[in-house]
Amino acid sequence: MTPGRDPAPEDVFSTGGPLARLRFWLAPGMGVKRHVVLAVLGALIATIGAVAGALWILEDAREVLSVPVEEILVSGPWRAAGGWISLIAFGGGVWLSVVAIARLNRSLLSNWMPRPRDAAMLLHRRLLLSRGPRIVGFGGGTGLSNLLRGLRQASSNLTAVVTVADDGGSSGRLRRAFGMPSPGDLSDCLAALSDHEVEVGRLMEYRFVRGEELRGHTFGNLLITTLSEVEGDIGRATRVLNRLLNLSGAVWPVSSEPLTLVATKQDGVRVAGESRLRESPGAVRRLELEPSEAHALPEVVLAVRNADLVVLGPGSLFTSVIAPLLVGEVRGAIAVSAAPLVYVCNIMTEVGETDGMDAFDHARAVHDHLGRWPDLVLVNDRPIDEMRRVSYREEGAEEVAVVPSAFADQGVALRAAPLLAGGRYAQHDSSRLAEELTRLAMLAKSGKALA
Repeated sequence: MTPGRDPAPEDVFSTGGPLARLRFWLAPGMGVKRHVVLAVLGALIATIGAVAGALWILEDAREVLSVPVEEILVSGPWRAAGGWISLIAFGGGVWLSVVAIARLNRSLLSNWMPRPRDAAMLLHRRLLLSRGPRIVGFGGGTGLSNLLRGLRQASSNLTAVVTVADDGGSSGRLRRAFGMPSPGDLSDCLAALSDHEVEVGRLMEYRFVRGEELRGHTFGNLLITTLSEVEGDIGRATRVLNRLLNLSGAVWPVSSEPLTLVATKQDGVRVAGESRLRESPGAVRRLELEPSEAHALPEVVLAVRNADLVVLGPGSLFTSVIAPLLVGEVRGAIAVSAAPLVYVCNIMTEVGETDGMDAFDHARAVHDHLGRWPDLVLVNDRPIDEMRRVSYREEGAEEVAVVPSAFADQGVALRAAPLLAGGRYAQHDSSRLAEELTRLAMLAKSGKALA
């Protein structure tokens, strides 16, 4: 199975052939069994009606039908095997009804699906995912999209809320040219939640290398910009994309307004603009949003209020995680939401943002900007190999230290798990992280404590 790609039906379910496929039509929640029962009942009523009609037509000559039937019923073979014959006939009728319904559905779906015989498996999978927990994730960049790839295997009730304050690269050029919010982080998350992630991802991430005006732009950024122009703003454009891309959930910009981040560093220096943040050394002490009265999309507020779990990160602490929380309506929605708040702590520090900050410092920054502590902080406890340590150390980054006593003193739950993925970078394993968060979401959904 290709990593990061939605598994094919035969990967998700061990089909084993036509018989195994048919069992999905009778799985709980498919809404097919009632129709099978109705089909069998209808056939039985029709048979009784046909026999009754024949007897009525024959009138006094009814014995033409009844006598042979009674002779069969009192015969020796019927007395010996009549029950088995009846059972086989009943089972055969039910089987024919199931096959007929399955083939009818396949015939109807053949114009919309390349493999209509897999309809039952796909519908069954969608039903299972639709019953998954309602999880809202805040972030941006590769961190949130990586998380979504794992979560989409457990639930389709996902909402990704993306920061739109990036002012560098292709996003920055489009922002300045069209006076719109940054579209960059939306592309990654839209691809991650699409049922055709590989194809959509390649398309959205394609970067033009020719053409004076197009060079450096990604197709995803241009698509979102074009739809924003057609629809009037980026919020309405995203509504269209959520429908077009057949997402396992929804992706929303936190606001339809262009936003600018203003950071105050530990030494008191103020820096405006996300792209300039890392150019000034030292950790961020305080982050502000301009305009401070920016409005959140209604879909974001509604998703937070209805969530089973609200997840912050993984991603850059200030520019990806905290940035969308600075919108007043988002803070208000989190304040009134009954959903637990989980912060996924970064594995490594980031130069110009979290230099020298440990895991508790990360959680405290969330509290200082949001007004509440996370209910649980999730950290990695899988050791980082020396090769990656050296690589990050050369860039000025280090592993985020974890001091459990600091969390205990504040009353914040701490959970450590082996979340480190393989590869060149110290990133979270999307599957393991999704398993942890899904478990926490199910606990929250059932009203149990997260720890």
